[in-house]
Amino acid sequence: MAAEVAELALGILDQSPVVAGSDAEAAIAATLALVQRADELGYGRYWFAEHHGRRHGFASASPELMIARASAATRRIRLGSGGVLLSHYSPLKVAENFNLLETLAPGRIDLGIGRGTGARDEAEVALGTDVTAYEQRLAHLLSFLDASARIVAAPAIARSPQPWLLGSTSASAALAGSLGIPFAYAHFIRGDGVEHTAAYRAAFRPSAWGSEPRVAICVAAYCSPDRRERDDYLTTLCLRRAKMQLEHDALPPTAAEARAHRATAAEQRSMDATARLAIVTSPDDVRARLAEVAARHGADDVLIVSVTPDYATRTRSYEAIAEAFALSRGAEALSS
Repeated sequence: MAAEVAELALGILDQSPVVAGSDAEAAIAATLALVQRADELGYGRYWFAEHHGRRHGFASASPELMIARASAATRRIRLGSGGVLLSHYSPLKVAENFNLLETLAPGRIDLGIGRGTGARDEAEVALGTDVTAYEQRLAHLLSFLDASARIVAAPAIARSPQPWLLGSTSASAALAGSLGIPFAYAHFIRGDGVEHTAAYRAAFRPSAWGSEPRVAICVAAYCSPDRRERDDYLTTLCLRRAKMQLEHDALPPTAAEARAHRATAAEQRSMDATARLAIVTSPDDVRARLAEVAARHGADDVLIVSVTPDYATRTRSYEAIAEAFALSRGAEALSS
């Protein structure tokens, strides 16, 4: 069963988006400012995404470096990867990176692992991508996180970061269940898809990582009392995603450009799909809307993805959601 609304754990999944008129350096600065604000507001966790080979769109290719920087600038929030794209990397090196992060921020590190590549064509070749050995790499990675393993991931520590498997299909969900690790479902990519989280629960086997299934859903959401801001968010997000899907590395549109744009048939199909996925609402309604989605998946964690026309409106949206859930009062109670 999902948690009651008051108990729903809220977090942020940050793709470090480059907005119109900005650049990658500004996107990284905005991410670092937002994680500090999220810590103050009482959000439970903050995950950094990984993308490669884009001049525009998303700025961060290294969740590990973002986590390390954020750990020095925050006090209580859990920090994680959303996720490390394991097809590019040595499992032992990933385990070592996250063990080191766990020593820097004890009890605050999530190791989110993804099957995707976050790249296309030449970038995949340059990264040495191998998607065929993913499940074997994942099994090796989990074994290296075991302090009693034959091959020790340095630094050797008694505890380990918490692994999560990220996915948008029943295959990924069932894999997470069979390994007994928490599953984070990409609702913002695939929509409700309750069959995927059901597949996770059906396949779940207790493990050293947990005795019960645990589901997080990653949801595209935006909250504002201003109807124009809500409309601008959704219109701009829909066009941005359509252009990224059809052109891969298109420049992000401004809100004014999105309002004036006349979509092609292919763009419109993509935009309609995005509009169906996103939760765009007022402060009076956001708590119920997010809780409703969580309940359909039996989720106890919701991670919010918000790619806005500018960074100020993104921060205001997260502030409004935090207020709707009284997150800061909960964080104060935990620290008292």
